[in-house]
Amino acid sequence: MSKLTKDDLLALRAVNFRFVTMSAETILGWFEVLDAGWLYQGDPDPAKPHAELTSGKCSNGYFDCRRVLCYPNLSEILAISLFNKLKISGIRPQAVVGSPYSAITFSYEVARQFGIPHFFAEKDPADPKGKAMVWKGEIPGGSKVLQVEELITTLGTTQAVRQAVVEKNPEPITVLTIVGTCIYRPDKLTADLGDRQIIALVGKEVSVWDPEQCPYCKVGSPRVRPRGNWTQLVGRTV
Repeated sequence: MSKLTKDDLLALRAVNFRFVTMSAETILGWFEVLDAGWLYQGDPDPAKPHAELTSGKCSNGYFDCRRVLCYPNLSEILAISLFNKLKISGIRPQAVVGSPYSAITFSYEVARQFGIPHFFAEKDPADPKGKAMVWKGEIPGGSKVLQVEELITTLGTTQAVRQAVVEKNPEPITVLTIVGTCIYRPDKLTADLGDRQIIALVGKEVSVWDPEQCPYCKVGSPRVRPRGNWTQLVGRTV
């Protein structure tokens, strides 16, 4: 893991990462320094807490990309790294689309690296669950469009954005099957994605359970909300 401090991270300059594709280990180190990422280590243990999500469910991992991407230099550096990784795949998109809200600035930075236009979907205010998407952009017809997210769990948001763009864009466009993201955290990295391919800077399996089925709760591991209880969750002393 990275030995950098927060001040060290905020002093990093994107120009020094122009041709770098960072390792997942380095990026996870950044998330740890900024209290934005944590993964349970070892078997369920009554002496070690696990994460309680805002949904009330339990998890053995936690990522909050906003805590990292809110810093423009880090967002740009990570976008450069994803751009370099995407280039290897051979894709040549003509536009980039992001989803609301955390992915907007990150997808913008990726588009900037490609030197192509950037667009983003919006949440449908008529949907109380905030899952449906509205498209108000105008991507030129025939464009090959790359979707970029900051974090992907199930591809649900990605699919909702894709549907909105394809159905509501004034002219027909092609949404590429490759999707770029900073963090990919599914239950199983080997899950069948159909015709989709995810290119991620970090891929980690993270599970979610109802408390009744949680293996950590069953052994007496305390449930801890990450926000406000970070040092307890990660086992640090102040």
